[in-house]
Amino acid sequence: MVPVIARAPVAIVAAGAVTPLGPDLDSFWTGLLTGVEGISTIERFPVSDLRVGRGGEIKKLPARSARMPECRASQLLIAAAEDLRARATLGSDAARVAIVVGTALGGVEELEHAEAGDESLRRIEGALYDSPAHRLAAWLGAEGPVLTVSTACASGATALGLGAELLRDDRADLVIAGGYDILCRFVMRGFDALRSLTRERVRPFDRRRSGLLLGEAAALVLLSRDQDARGERLGRLLGHASGSDGSHIAAPDPEGRGLEYAIRAALAEADVDAAAIDLVSAHGTATPLNDRIETAVLKRVLGPRAYDVPVNGIKGALGHTMGAAATLEAIMCLLAGRHGAVPATLGYEERDADCDLDYVPATARNVRPRVSLSTSLGFGGCNAALVLESDEAPA
Repeated sequence: MVPVIARAPVAIVAAGAVTPLGPDLDSFWTGLLTGVEGISTIERFPVSDLRVGRGGEIKKLPARSARMPECRASQLLIAAAEDLRARATLGSDAARVAIVVGTALGGVEELEHAEAGDESLRRIEGALYDSPAHRLAAWLGAEGPVLTVSTACASGATALGLGAELLRDDRADLVIAGGYDILCRFVMRGFDALRSLTRERVRPFDRRRSGLLLGEAAALVLLSRDQDARGERLGRLLGHASGSDGSHIAAPDPEGRGLEYAIRAALAEADVDAAAIDLVSAHGTATPLNDRIETAVLKRVLGPRAYDVPVNGIKGALGHTMGAAATLEAIMCLLAGRHGAVPATLGYEERDADCDLDYVPATARNVRPRVSLSTSLGFGGCNAALVLESDEAPA
């Protein structure tokens, strides 16, 4: 029994993104549909001494963002916001516009510069977790609450959930919510030491899966109260929940208890039965343990119908973009319903006995999911789930 009260849905008006697949939302969606792989050898910093030197690197930022005297994390956020702002207006009352962003590492790359001898105040200030969020708010002219959350690789989902709460509690009229993280030597060396990175292709749920590759991205959505949404929108956030199990600092709980709680609680908040789920956007890191646990949890929650629901993962195309991952996956769900197509799970080819669901192999599928479930897992036992409803594209 999950004691959660159903809450009012929140409108997702528009989205913006910058990813290894390109500088905007359109390139992200087109790349996923056509099976583009945005993983390559990293060029921004030396990788010759690392066991793995590949990842989902953004090779070129939009010109305006690249010229800004900001840290790279802030540049990515502003690039995503620039894309978002081209698709929606933010209104006139700046004091009622809030910012909520999730990140695993914040501006940690700036510490590397400081350690190398560039100890300017801008570098040190940029290394603070909340600095990129405040720079985004200043760039947008948003004067409402500015929040940075870190629930590891579930951060992008947590940010959307907190943004929805700000609207429901009348702390804001509009919320720009999402997540970001960048590639840098610090994070690469950390995952390298954990032996989490594969030297092969990223293969979510595949029998031959051997680990993840990291990526960088920023993704943002514009949230409003559902009754205030006017004109075209992408869809609605029906429910969000988080569940911590904390069985290990880096590995998921063997039974997936926190993830299962988060899914059931998100469904309860959404007032949606598991039978209504048309698509699952899985965390799908391509690590042997994570994919097996996630599959088992989906079977328990969805029951026999689990075998009929498409389950896809996008990390084979982008790498694991950490704080941005859950937001990108939520956006993918909305776009799938809007356009009537579910991207394939890039890298999935051979069935595993422990991972035997419908992972949308080979090519995108022409189906139109209305209600989607997006799942996220993170270090330290952080788990989150989102329940989303798509709007169809206008005729």
